[in-house]
Amino acid sequence: MAVFAPCQFKIRVEDSVLDDLKYRLQHARVDKKNIENAGHDPSGSWAYGTDRGVLEQYLNHWRDRFDWRKQEDALNKLPHFMAKLHCPISRRDLDIHFIHATSSAPDAIPLLLVHGWPGSVVEFLKVIPLLNAAGFTVVAPSIPGYGWSEAPTTPGANVWYMADRLHTLMQELGYAQYAAQGGDWGGAITTRIARQYPKQCVALHVNFCFNLPFDWYSALKAVIGLPFMSRAEWAALKSTLYFLKYETAYQRIQGTKPQSLAYGLNDSPLGLLAWHLEKFQSWSDCGSSPPEASGLTIDEILTNVMVYWVTQSIGTSCRLYYESIGHHPRAAGPTALPGGYVPVPTGVLWASRELIKLPRHVAAECFNLKQWSVQEKGGHFFAFEQPEAMAADVTKFFKRTIDFEECKRRAPSKGQGPGLQPLRYLILSSIICGTALAAGKLW
Repeated sequence: MAVFAPCQFKIRVEDSVLDDLKYRLQHARVDKKNIENAGHDPSGSWAYGTDRGVLEQYLNHWRDRFDWRKQEDALNKLPHFMAKLHCPISRRDLDIHFIHATSSAPDAIPLLLVHGWPGSVVEFLKVIPLLNAAGFTVVAPSIPGYGWSEAPTTPGANVWYMADRLHTLMQELGYAQYAAQGGDWGGAITTRIARQYPKQCVALHVNFCFNLPFDWYSALKAVIGLPFMSRAEWAALKSTLYFLKYETAYQRIQGTKPQSLAYGLNDSPLGLLAWHLEKFQSWSDCGSSPPEASGLTIDEILTNVMVYWVTQSIGTSCRLYYESIGHHPRAAGPTALPGGYVPVPTGVLWASRELIKLPRHVAAECFNLKQWSVQEKGGHFFAFEQPEAMAADVTKFFKRTIDFEECKRRAPSKGQGPGLQPLRYLILSSIICGTALAAGKLW
């Protein structure tokens, strides 16, 4: 096992890689056999998948006007590092890439900031400086298998694995206690960290709140609370069910045969762009318009796509679905569904165009919920789309809603529940007594 020794890292893509990309873009074949007037689904997403006209617009911009060296310089303005972390499933060390942007504030809060799919650290380029200015030291890693982080080559690298690796990164960096924030896979990973290591990860903020009640009593309370939901929560539940029914085919593909998909996307920049572009249009807050209506620019979206292209990480990124969701016969279980109470103080940012939106009363059964922020603007890529609002909400939670120093002093133990619940025992006693009485009558 190597000694943890982070080295400064500068992103520099070889000219030969860019020349090869330009050649492929110049000779890209766009399918012309499209459905005329394909329209949009009720959710606003493209009905048949990526719109050809928008795809051609992005292709032309990528080929003729996009300047990777300019974007590379912007990326390198933040401090990047590489370090080796031990990988228990392959019994060897893996290279992990991360941004480590320190704040000059004397009481700076160390914050683990985790992206998802099809995102990357590019999502955080605008929000990291804002968080630094607000008094956060930010550690933003590329998830193993994403971007410049090396991928495990043996099975088993699921959400739990990622959580352990990123928690280890924070410990190795010297942060005995820290906070975490995540969306998409980052939300699942940081939720797992906060539940598994509550003495170290002492507070959590998520903009992708996805967890399940941890026992029969919590599930019962969640069901009983359904009739009392607000109109906004009912609309959110309806859109969540719509997403799960009509917008998750990609999960089935990436969760069962990721390698077959990877060969095509890794070889064709046009294919990779189309696969990503459809998600940015469906998942960002752009309605039925192209993704730029969400506030993102074509250059920003292409820079994110470029991370996958130049690192050839689309296949390894898709494997996280295979290992975590449990669609395939070899799955040990769906580790992507966190399940279990998170005892550390938690803040939830509830964006209007998020994909999965738990009702507040359900989230309160799964987390030690201290802040619930409803955002009218913004979608799944919230830090990317609304960096100012993200920074403001994170700052409000960690700096005003909770006392971070108090969280460190009173960090809960692993497995700690929500505390005394008298009604729980009253209901259980009633069930036992009723069962006993019924059994007595039968006999």
